Amino acid sequence: MKRYLMLVVAACLSFTGCMQSQGDAGKAPRLSGDTVAQIGDEKITEKDVEEIISQIPAQYRSKYSSSKGRREIINGLVEMKMLAWEARRRGIDKQEDVQLKIGLIIDQTLAKEMESNLKKSVKLSDADIERYYREHLDKYATPERVKARHILVEKQDRARELLEQLRKGADFKELAKKNSTCPSAEKGGDLGWFGRGKMDPEFEKAAFAMKKGETSDVVKSSFGYHIIRLDDRRDPKTKTLEQAKKSIERALQKEQTDRRLAELKEDIRKKANVTVNDEYFKRFDASPEAPEVDEARGSGEPEEQ
Repeated sequence: MKRYLMLVVAACLSFTGCMQSQGDAGKAPRLSGDTVAQIGDEKITEKDVEEIISQIPAQYRSKYSSSKGRREIINGLVEMKMLAWEARRRGIDKQEDVQLKIGLIIDQTLAKEMESNLKKSVKLSDADIERYYREHLDKYATPERVKARHILVEKQDRARELLEQLRKGADFKELAKKNSTCPSAEKGGDLGWFGRGKMDPEFEKAAFAMKKGETSDVVKSSFGYHIIRLDDRRDPKTKTLEQAKKSIERALQKEQTDRRLAELKEDIRKKANVTVNDEYFKRFDASPEAPEVDEARGSGEPEEQ
């Protein structure tokens, strides 16, 4: 969790706005106001801590809202900033490879904020939501489903014998375990929930015609002879507009954000005169391809003779 917290701190906040000159490094300044910690000339404020807490996923947020949790956040920030302070003192921030990493992190943060701003700018009306609901009604419809068990055997006479035992009170699950040739036998013949179009047509026809708790006569299919017991069934239903509203809002927001983002990228490409040097890639076109790996073996090692 500490590692996760440090990632949150590093990714979510920039403290450049909190840097103020408060005396020489090495002296322990007296903290006042909303300052909760200071490393050299750099302050960590109450606002910074609250911003971090707001970015932590809801399931962990209450933990870090306590005095102990806040101290963990602040200690993590202080430790990170102490090392960063020393890195600057040693000139590590001036190294070319480090500057590249810093630049990429800044660009990534700005790009994500740009996307976030676009997402926030999307405004949806009730008419938009209702229209999407009508046009995608099939997405919010759940078809009829049944939950069944069965016993499968090869011979019709054997199926009839087992059916007679069931009618005399034999336990369906036990008979399935001992007699069924289907892999479901180990689960007492349980096939779980299924909808139409998933089973053999004759099997499906019989199963969907049954009532909850019923046991069928012998049913012939392309697999053999079945005895079916219907454990449960669910009628078809469709979510109301109100029930589907939240998921529709998410879908529409993503759809419109993606469209606006694509349009923005195209506009930026023209304004910023974005170009890519195709000559760069030609140097790699003639590179030898990596040898293919036999996926069944998982490596390129030779076969044993």
